[in-house]
Amino acid sequence: MNDRIIKATASGRGVNIIPNVGVGAIDMQVALFETQKSVTIKLLRSSVATRRPPVVFYSIYGTRGTIETGRDGAEDKLYIEGEKGYEKGMRAIKYPELPEEVKRGHGGGEYYLVHDFINALDNNRKPPIDVIKAMNYTVPGIIAHEAAMRGNVWLDVPLLR
Repeated sequence: MNDRIIKATASGRGVNIIPNVGVGAIDMQVALFETQKSVTIKLLRSSVATRRPPVVFYSIYGTRGTIETGRDGAEDKLYIEGEKGYEKGMRAIKYPELPEEVKRGHGGGEYYLVHDFINALDNNRKPPIDVIKAMNYTVPGIIAHEAAMRGNVWLDVPLLR
């Protein structure tokens, strides 16, 4: 997006599913983020709420398109305004097939991250996501969690360099 998160807030402090464990067992949190370009990002997450089968689902809405990952084996779908056939709605999209052993977790996302990192090392290039970029992706979530703990306040997100 060539953008960065500058503010974060969140709501959710309940610890009912696994009580007396600590902050990592929060039942559910929803975070809101604001970027420099005034984009709003919403993230809903839980590490303890039961979901069978487990699922990681993404739904991204932009000013000229939408992408949604499939749930329970449904196809991932994409809509791009102005694309040939866009007036018919969303179309299915396919990704390269992943080895079965890397499909666990976050839908294989780690596989692509590690693959790109090793490829950059092998070719003596800077990786697409280096440690600074990774921290700038991670810190907003930590700030949002802190915002929830402080009573759903908005907090500034620092830019790491």
